[in-house]
Parts: sequence; structure tokens; C-alpha cells
Amino acid sequence: MTLINDAHCFFPVSELVKQHGRFRGAVIALMEKGQILDWAGYNAAANRVANALIANGVEKGDRVGLLCTNGIWTLSLIMGIWRARAVVVPLSTMLTADICTVLAKDAGIKRLFCSSSLSSLATEVAAECSIPVVEEGDDFDQFVAAASDVALDLKLESNDIASIIYSSGTTGVPKGITHTQGARLNFARCFAMELNFTGRSRSFSAVPPYSNGAWLSWMPAFVVGAPTFLMPKFDVDDFLAMVKSYRPTHGFIVPTMCAAILEHPEAESAGLENFECALTAGAPMPAEMKQQMRHLTGNGLWELWGLTESIAAVISPEEMAERPDSVGRPVVGMDIRIIDEQDNDITFVGIGEIVGRSDQLMEGYWGRANDDLYWQSPDGKSYLRTGDIGEFDKDGYLSIRGRSKDMIISGGINIYPVDIEAVLLKCDGVKDATVFGVDHPRWGETPIASVILEEGAQVDLDELKETVNSQLAHHQRISELTLCETDFPRNLLGKVLKNQLQDEYESNQ
Repeated sequence: MTLINDAHCFFPVSELVKQHGRFRGAVIALMEKGQILDWAGYNAAANRVANALIANGVEKGDRVGLLCTNGIWTLSLIMGIWRARAVVVPLSTMLTADICTVLAKDAGIKRLFCSSSLSSLATEVAAECSIPVVEEGDDFDQFVAAASDVALDLKLESNDIASIIYSSGTTGVPKGITHTQGARLNFARCFAMELNFTGRSRSFSAVPPYSNGAWLSWMPAFVVGAPTFLMPKFDVDDFLAMVKSYRPTHGFIVPTMCAAILEHPEAESAGLENFECALTAGAPMPAEMKQQMRHLTGNGLWELWGLTESIAAVISPEEMAERPDSVGRPVVGMDIRIIDEQDNDITFVGIGEIVGRSDQLMEGYWGRANDDLYWQSPDGKSYLRTGDIGEFDKDGYLSIRGRSKDMIISGGINIYPVDIEAVLLKCDGVKDATVFGVDHPRWGETPIASVILEEGAQVDLDELKETVNSQLAHHQRISELTLCETDFPRNLLGKVLKNQLQDEYESNQ
């Protein structure tokens, strides 16, 4: 006899929100300044977005773009897009219209939503892509005016694409990191468990959704039905006032935020010790800052190393005190190994490239061949190559030793030197250029550029720096431009040895 048991169904995150709306409808889900939305209201808002999208021709698998700040409206859009079985594509609000247009065209987005403060940027992108744009406020109200707040009976499958989050870039086409509904659910469950979220937790979020770090605040809260306090933009005075009145237990706080908090005269009295998990990630935190934040939070500082592609390790406050140089152990549902340059597994016995696999790993980079991204283990399993260098100690704790991809992380945002170098190489008189990162007390790291000029070229370095920075997103702008009189140090294959340039620069400071 064959039994068909529909009780074993797939519960995506949007279904969890639906269940919270049904069984804990009056419990607070989201807060943003004076606005409060309970789970029943959030569920209804998402349904209106979904029904309006479907009525306007959005179909399963269509990509819907967001140029939005962090807030209740934005999270209602995300949940509504998922309810319509479409794909969320959050675009960075820090990029220029030209770059956003490249990303929108690469994803093939069918419609764009924007916060009112980003109207000009979104209008320019939408015009270049020939797609409709819906702005927060009256425009959006009209868009959902006729939409029902009752959910349609549309089923999401675990392998349906949920989101495409882009790496940063200014030239060519950056990579879109693609996750399925199943991967997003596993992400939410994993970090709810790993970071000790419960229904009594109170989460805090001040990062827009184009950064995967933002999802570390509200996705775990959605799993357990806990409320999330949202800030459209981090402001230290507003943050400390929120801490005093709201008493958050969980939140994602990047080092740039920590620097502002530590400089504030009321930081000690704000009540940050109520944090059970103040999670930092995205950029290395200076040791002194880490110690100060541990004190302020009453030993509630956690640290995460990871990739948006979904390989991560996390270290708790207790472990951090014993192993300050480690980023912890692999999170639940992940396996991390170390391989050498010959692709041999040297986990626990050497320093090498970090590779990993997980139940929340990306499907791949949108629209690109992905075969060369993986290392095959002797037992036939595929592990994503991270490009980061690390090693494990005998107890399974991971330490990061460097980044083979030369990526710079400034203020929690990834910067790729090749993007800046491409702009420099287009400038008159520049023969060659290289960009590397150096430590910065506030931003974690900052980009430094060095150029070799064409023979006989007369170039004012200050003017060149201004010209280049005017063509870059704010977080990509170089802090200093230096002149190399001969040639950069290189290996036998001609690759610039940026570590030598970094050492030379830092020794001269």
C-alpha cells in the first residue's frame, strides 16, 4: 500500500510568516521608529504586495529589483515578492546609476521598487532598462490599492530561486549570488539556532538588504517569531536611544558602527550589556575595539567569518575570550576544509585555501559557468573555493590568514581592486596601476593606489585621485595615491606582489 503524506511539506520562510500571522497575530513583528506592525499585519501586507505583483504580470521566477533602505516597507516587499513566487534582487544603494543599470540588466529584472529617498537613482535605472518603477508612498499605495490581503494558494518549492545578491563592482558585470528558497530557509534556521534566538529575543537591524549581513538580523527572528527593530540608516544617537527603550538582545553591528558607538559619550550608560548576541562580521575588527565592545555589551560580542555564498564560521563570547585570533568553528549544517596549492586536503595539518559546503550554499553565480568554483573531495563531494586562506587548530577552530583574491573589506563592504584599477588605467598618462588594502582604525581597511606613468607624462597626483574617485562609488574611493618610479614587485608570471606593497606602505607610515 502506498501512503501519500502531505504533512511532510516544505515550509519556506514566507510560510513561517504566514503561520506567525495565524497563531501569534497580535505579537509585534516589526518596528521602525513610531511604526509598529504585528505578525497579522505583516502577513496581510505581504499578501497585498504579492497579489498586486501577480495582477501586474509578474510570474514565477521573474526577478524584481529593490533600491530600498532598510525598513518595514522593504521587508513587506521581500515577503510579497516571495509570495508571488518571484525572485528578490536587492541593488546596492551606494552605487551609481550606471552600475545599478548593469546589475539590473544582468538579472533581467521585470520591475523595480524604490524608497522615496532613492527616486532619482531608480528612475534613471528604470529608464535605461525600460522597466516600470514603483516608488514608496502614493505611487506604491496606488499600486496595491485594489489588491487583496488574502494569500493566493501558490506553492513554493525548495529549489525555487529566492534571491540574487550582487558582489560589488564598477566594471564589467559583477557576479549575482543566487540562493534558493530551501537555502534561505536553512540559513534562517541555522543562525536562529547558532545565535540563540528565541521567541523572547528582540532583534535590531540597520543594514539594507543588498548586504547579506542584513539578513542575519531578521531572518532568524522570522523563524522563532521574534520582533525586529529596523533603522533605515544607522545613526548613533538614534541607536543608543533605541537601545535604552527597546533593549535589543540580538543585532548585526559592523565595525564602523562600533567605532561610532565607542566615541559617543553616552555609550556606557545606554544599556548595551542587554545584548546576548551583538554579531560583528564583514570586516576585521581591531583588537582594541573588540575588547571595548566586549566590555560594553557585557561580553555579548560574537564574531562571524563568512561569504554571502554561504560558508561561515562563528565564535561565541566565551570562545573569543580563550581564542581571540580565531573566527570559531563552522556553523551548523556546514563543512569546511583546507586544501593546499595542489588541491590536497590538509585540514588540521596546514595553512591553505578554505573550501566549504553547506545546506544553504548558493546555487551558483547568476548566468555564469560555475564548474571551476568547486573542489572535489576524494569521496566525491563538491566544496566551494572561497579564495580565503586559513588553518584549523586541533580543536576545530578556524583562523583566517589572508585573502588570496585581494579583496578589500571597508566598513563591512567588499571592494575589488580590479574595479578601481580599471578606472585608473583609463586615465591619461597612466601606464600601469595597482590597488591594495591597508588597515584603517575606523573602516577596517581602506584602498591605496599606486601608479606607473607613461614616459614623459606630466600628471598631478591630487587631480588624478579626484578624477578617479569621482567615478567610483563612495565606499570604493581610494584614500591615497602614490607614484611608483620603476616597477611594481612581481612574481615570475608577472603578477604584482601586493603583500610587498602593503608591507612597504605600512612601514613608511
